[in-house]
Amino acid sequence: MARVVFFGTPRFAQEVLHIVASSHEVVCVVTQPDKPFGRKQELKKSEVKEYALEQGLPILQPQILDVSILKQLEVFQADFFLVVAFGQIFPKSFLDFVPCINIHASILPHLRGASPLQEMILEDQKYFGVTAMRMEQGLDCGDILGIQFLETQVDLGLHGLSSKLAQMGGELASAVLDSYHLLSPIRQNHCDASVCKKIKKEQGLVSFVSAREIFVKFLAFSTWPSIFLENGLKLVRIELVEKDGIFRSGEILDVLDDGVLVGCQRGKIKILEVQPPSKMKMLAKDYLHGKRLKIGDLFC
Repeated sequence: MARVVFFGTPRFAQEVLHIVASSHEVVCVVTQPDKPFGRKQELKKSEVKEYALEQGLPILQPQILDVSILKQLEVFQADFFLVVAFGQIFPKSFLDFVPCINIHASILPHLRGASPLQEMILEDQKYFGVTAMRMEQGLDCGDILGIQFLETQVDLGLHGLSSKLAQMGGELASAVLDSYHLLSPIRQNHCDASVCKKIKKEQGLVSFVSAREIFVKFLAFSTWPSIFLENGLKLVRIELVEKDGIFRSGEILDVLDDGVLVGCQRGKIKILEVQPPSKMKMLAKDYLHGKRLKIGDLFC
């Protein structure tokens, strides 16, 4: 059983932490400081901090990783630092202190960086995976300690994919910690590397060109920034009806009990729920009635 200091922040990291803590001794948790959230700007704890508080684990929330934090961590006599979606760059002093293992939500060297889960969905992949990596200076470029992947023919949204990969990541992390000194790390092929950046709000903009592309964006951006039309109308719930077929862009093809069929230049979607700017969510057919739109009109 290894003694582990766990670095992580979001739910994905919390789910990995839960699995690792069942087979190894987590001696301290390091997570991002509480941040203002919502209209009232009340401080919100990270999911990792919530879990650590429930388990009674020591918690550190540094603004930056520096020598003073490293001195505080020395007392825990950790065998490993395990890092999962922490959100800060690790300085060399931390990397040299004990082996630092990162669980990254992609099959490296593909999709290094901040948003691999969303990018895997946007790329419309059928193979998804997680990588355990020995950290070194640079962006997700360390030697590979292990990989797990899944193949699926089912469209996975961000929440579903994150949950599945977190489970795999936790199991992989536990296995790597168990057998670390028996492993033969593999150098990444940097020539094959790709990088993904933080998601920006404007990436949620869609138009009625490709039904499949709209649906894939809906799956990837369900948490944030969502998908929206040029007039600001959010498409809160949609379904992919047909990925092929040629229609007039944005044409209302039919009004059903549970939604509105809308054509794209390629394919068609069913819009079930929308949210106009500064208004509450509503059923798509109610939105049509309010706008006095009918079959044959453009959705917006």
